[in-house]
Amino acid sequence: MKKSVIAFLGIMLILTMLTGGTFAYMTAQTENAGNTITTGSMRIQTEPEPFMTLKSVMPGGPAQEARTTIFTHAPTKFSYKIKAVRQVGTSTKLWNAIMVEVKDSVTSEIWTGKLNSLDTAWFARDNGVNGGGLDNGHLVGFKVWIPQEADVDAETTATIKFRFDAEQWRPISN
Repeated sequence: MKKSVIAFLGIMLILTMLTGGTFAYMTAQTENAGNTITTGSMRIQTEPEPFMTLKSVMPGGPAQEARTTIFTHAPTKFSYKIKAVRQVGTSTKLWNAIMVEVKDSVTSEIWTGKLNSLDTAWFARDNGVNGGGLDNGHLVGFKVWIPQEADVDAETTATIKFRFDAEQWRPISN
């Protein structure tokens, strides 16, 4: 009887080693290598470009308006900010006198001040605005005026570059 038990344990030990302890006759494993995930990128654009050609703006005269559509090519929500940059040859007096109001058409956020200090905080920071091409663009309005008391030269010109920066929108944690 002792021989039978030892033989039985020996056979079980051999079967366990042959099956790798899984009690299966066969096993297999494969790998699927080379899969990649790449992040997208934000690209921001405005339409039309240029969007502001204002003529005969007079000190104390009515504000003139211009609009541009801002959009990204990525279908993700974004927030944005705007900065004005003085171009070479621009009249310093006019650059320092022009007032501007920037208004977001969706959120109704407004930035008002002198053009020479136009550097807004992030618009649409709370909920973002939709991206995804010109058809899904976002209208931004500009009002420009020269105060009555401004000291500007007659028939002078200011050429301005507006820089728009976009950032993918993320929920703001409290």
